[in-house]
Amino acid sequence: MEAGYLISLIIVGVSLVLLIAIGIYAVKKMKPTLKNIEQTQTNVQDQVEHFTNEADVMQKKVDLIMSRVDSTKDVAQTNMERMNELSDYMSSLSHSLTYLKEHSGDYSKGIAQNTYTELKTDGPRLAETFKRAFKNTADKQKQRHHSEKTQSI
Repeated sequence: MEAGYLISLIIVGVSLVLLIAIGIYAVKKMKPTLKNIEQTQTNVQDQVEHFTNEADVMQKKVDLIMSRVDSTKDVAQTNMERMNELSDYMSSLSHSLTYLKEHSGDYSKGIAQNTYTELKTDGPRLAETFKRAFKNTADKQKQRHHSEKTQSI
């Protein structure tokens, strides 16, 4: 074989050996860097999971607060409706009291007139009934007392 061909084969062989040696050297030098990249990826993944869990917890708290806000709004709405009803009742009561105040003289005159009329018409009849009842009771007591005296003698 020719010397040029041989020299080229030797150069190719030495280059291949040199290329393999440089590759092995590069892999040895890059191995810690690759391990650091893997650890960094693991740390990043752990941090992503951690913050995802934190975000879920925060979202649950926000949802709970929002539900409390909604229930508080419902309670406030109910209380406002009740206050409006109470205000309506108070207005009605105030109107009724004003009406009663304006007409109380008429009512008291009517009640006094009715009482006077009843006493005038029913009074003597009730007095007679009580008088008769008292007289009958007194007569019975006298008879009983008189009969006890006669029995004891």
